[in-house]
Amino acid sequence: MRNPFSFLIRGFQRESVEALDHGSLIIHKIDDELTDNMRALRLVATLCDQLLSRGMPASDVVYLGLEVTSTYCSRKVHIDISHTILTISQDRGIDREPLTLVRTVASRGSDYHTLQLLEDLARSVGKEEVSLDDAERQLDSIIARKHIYPSVVTHLAGGGISAGVVMLYSPNPFMWLIALFMGTMISLVISRMTKMGLPSFYIQSLSGLIVILIAAITSLLAMTTVPILAEVNPTLVIISGIVMLVAGMMIASAFQDALDEYYVTAMARLLKVVMMTGGIVLGTTVGLYIATRLGVYLAATPNHLTLADINYQYAGAAVLAASFALGNYARPIAIISAGLVGFLSLYVTLVLTNLDLGQIAASGVAAMVVGLAASLLSRVLKIPTIAIMSAGIIPLVPGLTLYSALHYISQSAPNTSDFDTGIAFLMRALLIAVVVAAGVTFGALMGRSARTRHVRLTNRLPHRHLGRHRK
Repeated sequence: MRNPFSFLIRGFQRESVEALDHGSLIIHKIDDELTDNMRALRLVATLCDQLLSRGMPASDVVYLGLEVTSTYCSRKVHIDISHTILTISQDRGIDREPLTLVRTVASRGSDYHTLQLLEDLARSVGKEEVSLDDAERQLDSIIARKHIYPSVVTHLAGGGISAGVVMLYSPNPFMWLIALFMGTMISLVISRMTKMGLPSFYIQSLSGLIVILIAAITSLLAMTTVPILAEVNPTLVIISGIVMLVAGMMIASAFQDALDEYYVTAMARLLKVVMMTGGIVLGTTVGLYIATRLGVYLAATPNHLTLADINYQYAGAAVLAASFALGNYARPIAIISAGLVGFLSLYVTLVLTNLDLGQIAASGVAAMVVGLAASLLSRVLKIPTIAIMSAGIIPLVPGLTLYSALHYISQSAPNTSDFDTGIAFLMRALLIAVVVAAGVTFGALMGRSARTRHVRLTNRLPHRHLGRHRK
């Protein structure tokens, strides 16, 4: 039986050939060459894509993109960001069709050195110091360049974060080495799982599970075959791992997007932070259950775990912040600056706490100081603001409070006093995280340059009459 649709298809093909023969069907093909205006829009799209995918706040991405279009484009350009959707539109008047480019932005991971190179390029273009041809070549070179540090250095930086956390509570170098080893292994596992394409939720869950199992195995070996491991405090091992997992979240960028009224992007980033935190909760809870079944009881000791000497605390805060900056490929000057800001954040927190201000309020004020210092240092030393902000607030991350909350919740039945204690600890940890993120963002806003034009004024399409001729 013959297909009835074949007659329709053949008839359409025959009519198309006849139309071509009579010259009534004209197909306009796009030229291979682009105009300078289109090249500029393509350059801006690629630049904004790279900046946004590496964690820069949406308002800063828009501002840098408009710096480029104001130099290369004779007509105004509108740039809009909705989380992973980047839209660039140009109104070319009443006689020409508007041009619109849309791109989907995929996360590429933080690279502060690349961010600085891209930002320097955009500002050089804004000052009319770079031609369009040179800008395209420089952008291609920046994108194609390799990381300034090998991967082994970034994995060791993850171990440095864990070691810095332990230094806050313990002067024992053996504990530092254990934490360094564990953090390095966790960083390596995260890198491998990321390359496999696993979602962030599962990566955080598996990482949290591994942290608990490492602490449980350490305790088990200490009780059986390796007595030297009896010096290891498993609670510190767990806290150092949790802080390392929380450090990778772009909390500051999400809150800055919210304050800059990029609500869709902010909500999406905040939801990602919530999901990643949920992954830590799931992995840690499962790990604690497995450890209990193995006969290993990991105690939550928030009231018995004391801080080390003040000098060790300052050293730990500096190592924490500097290691985070190193793990995100910051330049040496940025790493040193991050370490100093980390030291400053802990110093402000301790001073305010001694004044009976309270941990939550003290953390918020310290984060505000970090944001202000990051904004000032970024202009003086040519360092991305987000690099110093993100690194400086790491010593303020409530890792111990979060672990205590998860331990009480997972080990207690509902409607018991320990379960209620866990809920209280969890709410306290979330409140500290919110206050720190809001404080560092507000501090950065206070330190913004006065010469910076407001995005809302620049990012406005010009009003044009719809009529072709005006009387």
